[in-house]
Amino acid sequence: MFILAALGYAPDVITPGKLMRFSTSNRRGDTAGWCKLFDDLRSGVYGCFRQGISGLWSAIPKSRMTPSEQAALRKHIEAAKAERTAVQRELWAQNARLISMMAAGCRPLALDDPATRYLHHRLQASPWPMPPCLRFHPAVPYWHAGLELGRFPALVAPLVSPHNAVVALHRTYLTLDGRKADVPVVKKLTGAAGPLAGAAIRLHKPLNGELGVAEGIETALAAWLASGVPTVATYCASAMASFKWPQEVQRLIVFADADEAGQRAALALKARAANVGVRCDVVTPSVPGMDWCDMWAARGGNQIDMVAQTVFDTFEPAHRDGGGT
Repeated sequence: MFILAALGYAPDVITPGKLMRFSTSNRRGDTAGWCKLFDDLRSGVYGCFRQGISGLWSAIPKSRMTPSEQAALRKHIEAAKAERTAVQRELWAQNARLISMMAAGCRPLALDDPATRYLHHRLQASPWPMPPCLRFHPAVPYWHAGLELGRFPALVAPLVSPHNAVVALHRTYLTLDGRKADVPVVKKLTGAAGPLAGAAIRLHKPLNGELGVAEGIETALAAWLASGVPTVATYCASAMASFKWPQEVQRLIVFADADEAGQRAALALKARAANVGVRCDVVTPSVPGMDWCDMWAARGGNQIDMVAQTVFDTFEPAHRDGGGT
């Protein structure tokens, strides 16, 4: 019951002394959850590899344990940690092999492939040449609830860690004519090959110490088209909050989504930047619920000066005075 309350999921049966794997989603075959009930049946550990969380359960509060009981608990925890780390590393290695195989099937974007057609449709413009990290795969398997529903063309982009390692691939499943595929979840990450914290899809490199940050690939491309600011995509709001910018960046411009999650993430990133003396400006669409790709597309994708002025009006003073935080 404790694990169920903490994670929302729990294994049907727990064998004492054994590291158990179980699903923490509705996907068949998911084994991201883990737990271990120690042999004394009075304590254990649990967590989820995908969410990067862990916790401790104990029937006896540590404040009421004797010194020998506390020492025994520490020993159990250290052993479980070593076992969990080994399992995590093997899972990362397995995912790295799968990522490598999928990446080998990708090709650079071409003017008439489904991925380029998709971006053209979303942006109402042809931002050519595309950032080289964006790739096209002609037939990516789509798995749902343990079943392969088919193979689809896909826009593929690497999620790169602060240590320059590819830790996942972001896939946007498409139709041959460049529309979103009719699948339960159009955009997915592969299983992780390392920690996702701080990672991003590096569409562009910083320029003159400045870097833009947005959630989605399309939003980042629209922000770049509108403002000229080189922009990366963090793939979701929570990842934006933990994004780790390159060391040479002196100023971040966050192209935030106009929703609650987007605003929370943008402010969290801004606070982290301020703590280390990096200027961070947040710009948000004036229409609730929209992102910068929506705004760009709504203007037809061909009124660059108008959109650029809308964006730059928000943070132009820093270009004039080089302001602080």
